[in-house]
Amino acid sequence: MAHRRAPILKPCLQEDENNENESSELAPLSLEEECQKEKHVLRLKRWKESPFAVGLTELSWLDERDRPLKATDAYGDSDIEPDHSGCLCCSAKVCPFFKAGRVGNMAVLRQSQHWVEEEVLDEETGILEKRKVSKPSLDIVVGPFWPMLVFVTYPLILVVTIWAFWGGIRTGAPKSLGLIALWLICTIALVVSLAFTGCRDPGILRRQATLPDSTWRWSDQAQTYRPPGAYYDPDTAVVVEDFDHTCPWTGTAIGKRNLRAFHVFVFMVFVCLLLDVFLLTGVFG
Repeated sequence: MAHRRAPILKPCLQEDENNENESSELAPLSLEEECQKEKHVLRLKRWKESPFAVGLTELSWLDERDRPLKATDAYGDSDIEPDHSGCLCCSAKVCPFFKAGRVGNMAVLRQSQHWVEEEVLDEETGILEKRKVSKPSLDIVVGPFWPMLVFVTYPLILVVTIWAFWGGIRTGAPKSLGLIALWLICTIALVVSLAFTGCRDPGILRRQATLPDSTWRWSDQAQTYRPPGAYYDPDTAVVVEDFDHTCPWTGTAIGKRNLRAFHVFVFMVFVCLLLDVFLLTGVFG
């Protein structure tokens, strides 16, 4: 199968660059305009070289913090993915303190490198060769809705847990030790499954410059090929494999790598609510 390279930049962005070059030849740019132009060129370069299938965003969380509230047409600002979640302002203010990286609108708290063997197209010979390449792995990453995860979901679990413990175990009628042990195990499973759902890579697609298979389709937002079932999520600004939906309660997108943990979380919510009712009402006590 013949492989062809995918274009990296949007045609509209390429036209904008040409127009900017022509206008810069006609009239000198101010210092601020020159800085904005260089920043836009760097932004496009970083977007093109990103190993992940991401949309066009600011370079870092510090840049996001300094970004104007209203997008302008100057130097491609209007092409940057807008804040669909409404929570990027929180990420822009908090993430720099934790030195968190950025992949789309996802905050990377821990990242590692691993070696993989893959077929690489030799630009000189045009032949696919197997080589070992180093690729980044996102170990701990949270979505743009992490404020809701931290300040709403977990506090709700904590309040209901304390209420069930205090009202059903501490001050209520004597309960079966088996019921208390089951309630404790399920509550821990609920907290852990939520952490696995909200703090791991949901299945962010790695950038594909060539067409791996005829079933893959081109993504304009991320400028890469994507397999069936993978979609661009505007909230997280990444392409997620086996994308299911974006869940504000967990703070992130639900996809290939955290879907199982999400199902466990939903199931444990139902089980824990039943056990809380049993403890508070004295059923099976």
